[in-house]
Amino acid sequence: MNKYQDKAIKDIETRMRTIMIGALSRIEDSLGYLWNHGDDPDNETQKLFADKWENLRLELLNHGNNQIRLAADDLRYFFHQQDKYTYNYHFTIKNKDRS
Repeated sequence: MNKYQDKAIKDIETRMRTIMIGALSRIEDSLGYLWNHGDDPDNETQKLFADKWENLRLELLNHGNNQIRLAADDLRYFFHQQDKYTYNYHFTIKNKDRS
């Protein structure tokens, strides 16, 4: 695998992580009031939501990271398969003097 393919894989991994973290951030922005996001929960209901959110967030991060690793492995395999085959074209000039 060449440096350009390796950079492409790393860039794709970064973009996929950004998607995942951005989605979690938007959920926290929209629903964080349920667990008093940013502060300690004030009551039992907020504590329950905070616990549920932490568990769900952890599951989503673990699943997303696993899928990112699998996608990167797929790309590495694809690039490796492409690198296995090379074509060498040989050109010869039969008659240099064609005037």
